[in-house]
Amino acid sequence: MRVLIVGEGKSGTTALLRSVSSAIGEPNELFEPVKMTEGDLEPPSLVVKKLLLNWKANENDLLGRFDKRIFIVRDPRDRFVSHLLYDAYNKADLLNQSQREHWLSVLARKTRNPAGMPFVRLINAWWRLTRSDLMSHYVRSLDRSTGFNRRVGSEFFTLLYEDYVEGNFDAVNQYLGVDLAPGVVKDSEARVSRSNTHGEWRRWFTDIDVEVFRPMTHEWQRLHGYDHRDWALLEPAPLDPATTVDYVSSLFARRPVE
Repeated sequence: MRVLIVGEGKSGTTALLRSVSSAIGEPNELFEPVKMTEGDLEPPSLVVKKLLLNWKANENDLLGRFDKRIFIVRDPRDRFVSHLLYDAYNKADLLNQSQREHWLSVLARKTRNPAGMPFVRLINAWWRLTRSDLMSHYVRSLDRSTGFNRRVGSEFFTLLYEDYVEGNFDAVNQYLGVDLAPGVVKDSEARVSRSNTHGEWRRWFTDIDVEVFRPMTHEWQRLHGYDHRDWALLEPAPLDPATTVDYVSSLFARRPVE
């Protein structure tokens, strides 16, 4: 069986790849190819994990080569929180030790008092350090996912990340014809795993953030099956350092300062 997994970064694609590969039983794997060709799809037992960022229009013609196709999507508010934290790994080489410590101190303040620092302020602080324009990336990813869904979404089984992390596999198991178990990411892939939960944005966001992100995500939420009216925040409480400061510190440790 050939299975295609498509999704944005930080939407559970790696864990799902591990789940599907384990259920099928040692298939060939194609991990995040920038380009995908006919020649790549020759193995009869194959799982391809393709990031939507690198999806090419001509790859639509290859969909028929797959027996099963899964489009995994995640609440963009949670995905943005996860992306901001993980970007420490992507941009580590741009930061000296002092800058890294500064970023960790900013995150520590947010962790202790989430309501005292809007998420958009964190985004701006990261931009000042790295010039990484995550806000523009966020908007492009929403547009990219929306366009992909409208063009070829009917060719895919859509799996919500929230169902995946809660172990609600009945529908996707029926689609695949196998029984999935939670995917285990390890070794070099382990860095992508952080909280494995959902709804964290309700603690990270403030009223200011709701005003900023609500109009951006409205269309995406409706198209992908999320409640666009639900913007309820949770009572302020300290965030878990293990999934914030400690996690980012571990990412920096993987990319030592030269």
